[in-house]
Amino acid sequence: IRRPNHYPDGVVTIESNDATAKIDPIETTVNYLEDGPSMFVPINAATSIEITGKRYLHGWIQHKFESSLPGGHVMPISDYKLTARARQFSCFLVMTGTISGPNEFTPRDAIVLQNKDEVMIPLLLNELPTAKEFKDAISSLSPEQQQFAKAFRGMQLESSVFGVCVIQLKPQLEVLLGLPPDALLKEIRLTQDLLSLFIDYQIPSDLLSFDGERDALLAEKVAAVKEHVKAVMNVIDDAKKKQLDEAEKKAEMNVYKHVADAEVCDDGRETSPAAFGGPARMMKKSMAFASAAVPTRAFGSTLSTPMMASAPMHFHEEGNKFSPATRSLQMQVPPESTQQFDADFDSAGKSASQYRESYTSTSHAKQVGRTSLPPGTIDFTAIPKQLDSKFEAHDTDSALRPTIIKTDSTWSRLRQENLLTKAQKSSLGPEEIKSEKSKAFDLLDALSRSGSLPIACAELHVVVAVTHCFEKDVMNTVIQDNVNPIEKVEKTMLLMTSTIQNVPPSTLLADEVQSARLTQSFPALFAEEE
Repeated sequence: IRRPNHYPDGVVTIESNDATAKIDPIETTVNYLEDGPSMFVPINAATSIEITGKRYLHGWIQHKFESSLPGGHVMPISDYKLTARARQFSCFLVMTGTISGPNEFTPRDAIVLQNKDEVMIPLLLNELPTAKEFKDAISSLSPEQQQFAKAFRGMQLESSVFGVCVIQLKPQLEVLLGLPPDALLKEIRLTQDLLSLFIDYQIPSDLLSFDGERDALLAEKVAAVKEHVKAVMNVIDDAKKKQLDEAEKKAEMNVYKHVADAEVCDDGRETSPAAFGGPARMMKKSMAFASAAVPTRAFGSTLSTPMMASAPMHFHEEGNKFSPATRSLQMQVPPESTQQFDADFDSAGKSASQYRESYTSTSHAKQVGRTSLPPGTIDFTAIPKQLDSKFEAHDTDSALRPTIIKTDSTWSRLRQENLLTKAQKSSLGPEEIKSEKSKAFDLLDALSRSGSLPIACAELHVVVAVTHCFEKDVMNTVIQDNVNPIEKVEKTMLLMTSTIQNVPPSTLLADEVQSARLTQSFPALFAEEE
């Protein structure tokens, strides 16, 4: 994950983790698409963000031999995981999902990584029937049933296009705030504060962006943004202090009420004000008892006698009991400190929810009905169908299975809370994953101004997977079936790579020797070019 002439912000890989605990990245055939149409990413019912940038189309072939260990145990198959690592003082956003249309990426999960975060996402591989198996299975059905089955398989093939979108946050922050490129490159503290304001407090970007002259110096623009950030941070600090003061006062009132409501003598009998010489003496005695019993400070402050004396007290007798007139004090108790934090920012601007509602879904409306692509571009959703038709024509062994890639519901994350502690590994369940997705979508909503600002600093990796299944292990495939598995894999690679690169298979061969050998082995594959 890098920009030209910049140090990488991190790494995103798909790694295999086999039974020997050896971790290796997978190998794919890649078609780099520098210029392509915009992709739209829906983050809620009313907002779709527009992303541009580099596109990578990957063709992944997984080989699987049916092997058995002594005793009838099946040899474990390698599992795979998506790993994303961020470097120190770097940040980026990762989304995983499927390509659901010619120009639409539907995210399923999303997470923000920064400051040496590392997340491991297990991948689930679901193999579909081969083209020959599917054709044989529906041969006995009626024409209407066959049409339904073919339409359903088509939807399955379209859902097998797995996507990983990586968005670099610093360049987009610069565009959002009206700063020139690389303005935040060395502003580490400012970048951290901006991410905190957008993710934790969902502050509207209008309160932080530079609104001065366009031809101002770089230092002036950065200084102006720093002043805006400082002002908002001061509002947040004041609101936090206010909440702490309110909670402190409430705690002190609770202590005062407890002391005044139930003061018991040594013999266990409740006393009346008259036993202590009247209300005034009773008030002094209660205050003295409260000061002696609670010498420490709730939320960091010591209980003081003047503060308690300032509260009016009235007594009335009911037999041998007394009760202070605390009803007026209870009416003045502030609301709970756990109330919604957005209410404390009325002076600073609209809340995040009001800010999002004020925008119209114009960017989403522009996407509706936009399903055609410019000439020369690749429709990612059509790749699995093209492969399926080629497999049906050339896969005589019925061994190639389209594979759907999905993410598991339990992740692992390695995070270092601060520079003085070691990184700790934790597990992310469905609730934590949902929370991380909400944070990432809130950040995307802020970075794109609710879909009105395109995101250009994005990379989209599209993965189309196929599993080559052998019925036996390697030795039995060679000896019993008299089959060369290397040739079979070479044929599969030619079918996959020619489709991914959109070129004839003959152009992929290194020299004439290889061309003559493979042409003799697979004459039907090369006969289509003539």
